[in-house]
Amino acid sequence: MVYSEPMSNLATLKELQTTHDGLRAIERDLAAYPPEMKRLEASAKAAEKKLLELEGTLAKAQAKSEAAEKQLVQTTKAEAHARNALKTATHKGQYTIAMRDLDDKERQMDAAQKALAEAAAALKAMEAEKESLETSHKEDRRQFDELMEIFMSEHENQVAAKSSLAKKIEELNGQLDQTTLTKFGRIMQSRGGKAVVPVENSICTGCNTKLRTPLIYQMKAQGFIFCESCQRIVYLNE
Repeated sequence: MVYSEPMSNLATLKELQTTHDGLRAIERDLAAYPPEMKRLEASAKAAEKKLLELEGTLAKAQAKSEAAEKQLVQTTKAEAHARNALKTATHKGQYTIAMRDLDDKERQMDAAQKALAEAAAALKAMEAEKESLETSHKEDRRQFDELMEIFMSEHENQVAAKSSLAKKIEELNGQLDQTTLTKFGRIMQSRGGKAVVPVENSICTGCNTKLRTPLIYQMKAQGFIFCESCQRIVYLNE
């Protein structure tokens, strides 16, 4: 199915596409940072990703440390109870059982102390790593922002042009009806920022598909149509 729109919109659509092309070119230039800025940006992003991962790891380590601390409290109480039982043993049989129980509780307490020490050490190491990452990330961002200020000052004309083109796009959008504007925006998103293309030798230059003869006549009469193949807005390049 081929959709058509009034010829009066063609000039606006062509100008809108040209303006978008110019804006995209400027945005590419402004995104082409020097090597040092690229390095700093990559380093900052890597640190941000690592910090995000560390947040989850730290939460687990904190929970593990708290669990180990609770376990130590329980085993310490059990050890104290076993020690008191040993003191109150009145005959050899009770004493032997109490001694074995105390030995078992002491081993459990030693294991709990070891687990707590390991958890605390791991937590401390993660906190130190986080602090180091935060410091390096802050420094990378500081240097990047300084270089960005210089970079933007060196590209004042492009920054001004970007603002001007963005304003022009808003003005052109206002000249189109909502249906046409919505279609244009959808095609821009799905076709890599190229919504309006000419037809040359009966071929859509957007997808290299040859248009049927009736569509060529329809396009001549109406100004533009939507390509059957790629759905772009196409017009005769005369």
